[in-house]
Amino acid sequence: MPYREKRIYSGQMLEVEIYPISPKQKKQPRGKKEKASTLKQKNLNDKNAKKHLIRLINTNFTDKDLAVHLTYTSEELPRSEEEARKDIANYIRRVKHYRKKNNLPSLKYIAVFEYKEKASGGREGKEPPVRMHHHVIMSSMDRDAAEQLWGKGRANADRLKADEYGYEGLARYITKDPQGSKRWVQSKNLDQPTVKINNHKYSKRKVEVLARTPDDRQLFERLYPGYILNDCISQVNDITAGTHLYIRMRKLQI
Repeated sequence: MPYREKRIYSGQMLEVEIYPISPKQKKQPRGKKEKASTLKQKNLNDKNAKKHLIRLINTNFTDKDLAVHLTYTSEELPRSEEEARKDIANYIRRVKHYRKKNNLPSLKYIAVFEYKEKASGGREGKEPPVRMHHHVIMSSMDRDAAEQLWGKGRANADRLKADEYGYEGLARYITKDPQGSKRWVQSKNLDQPTVKINNHKYSKRKVEVLARTPDDRQLFERLYPGYILNDCISQVNDITAGTHLYIRMRKLQI
């Protein structure tokens, strides 16, 4: 049974997925997608979207950049998601104007909408306001200016702070939502994670050795020089009996 190694590089992070493929897939860069049930597909889409967001943040931002959390006063609450999106678009436009005026580099950003619920007390003939707040990951700039440019309620700008998983914790925090709504917009100048595929590096025997020693840091760090092991998760597929490995590593700081 051939095995595929998929490496995803995003900033200081390296993820490695190792999984069995058919001999036919070995000749192709990607396997044919299988149909899934609606619920299963939705869960998979949500999981993959969150992974992609984590990788985008790790690829494009550093500890010099900002996480800006924006809320509304009761009077400024938007009446619809469309109105909330306009608020963010206007905020981004003001930030860009500030950066241009102060000779700062082009803005990179990811803006996440966190929807809560309809607020009570809508005016006669109008929809009640929507309880929303926003999280914006953006390029480095003056924190006070980033807060003052909001103007619709409270704004809190913090410097990013990576841990051994980069900014994964932040990404999961800003995409949490009890109703399952996960939405974001992003600038067009974001770099994409680098993905590399190798269908010849691992044999079944070698994968099984790794699966039996998921905490052997020296072994994994020999396989991927320049990176330190965070963790390795091993699972066996109930149908194919094939071993799946998911490895997370961070770049060695010299």
